[in-house]
Amino acid sequence: MWLSLSPLGLGAWTPIYAGMRARRRLWWLLGVIWSVIALAGWVAAIASGGGAAGGLLIILGWVGGAATSFAIRSEYRRAVEGVGSPFDTAMLGARRRLADRDRARRLAREQPALARELGVGRPDLPGAQDAGLIDVNAAPAGTLARLPGVDDALAAQIVQLRGDGEGFSSVEDLGAALDLDASVVEDLRDRVVCIPRYGD
Repeated sequence: MWLSLSPLGLGAWTPIYAGMRARRRLWWLLGVIWSVIALAGWVAAIASGGGAAGGLLIILGWVGGAATSFAIRSEYRRAVEGVGSPFDTAMLGARRRLADRDRARRLAREQPALARELGVGRPDLPGAQDAGLIDVNAAPAGTLARLPGVDDALAAQIVQLRGDGEGFSSVEDLGAALDLDASVVEDLRDRVVCIPRYGD
């Protein structure tokens, strides 16, 4: 973006770079147009010994390239997010996973039937959108045993308790029913969802 401000139209090419990197043909084409205009201005200015027409073309190519670069900067950043370092890519992925978990929890509370249909909390089902959560009211014991602080015996106990009633209404309800330590409940809070088994 800042290179586009190079004097005398020397940065008119910057939309070409943005278009190639973001795979946007229109940006690339605009960069070519501004660059050709600026180049034509240079040729005309040299041929005419510094004539006004050449100067106007140089200014047009310069301003056009800069204006295009500044106009596309926000969309360019979005288009190439995650193309940087592995750390940046990992951080973007982590943010996306956290946002997905928050949305899935909200969906489980507000539209449980839709959450069940999507497979929220069911990493054991093929194609499920589990959002990194495990539904203690539906997931099998083997899946429950993946939760922090939950071994095979505790997973079997969860399956038995939920089968005796309507399931668990919250992580706190789960902790109280199983007499879990507060630290275990806290560890589960970020990984567990309690979708009602029936109704919406």
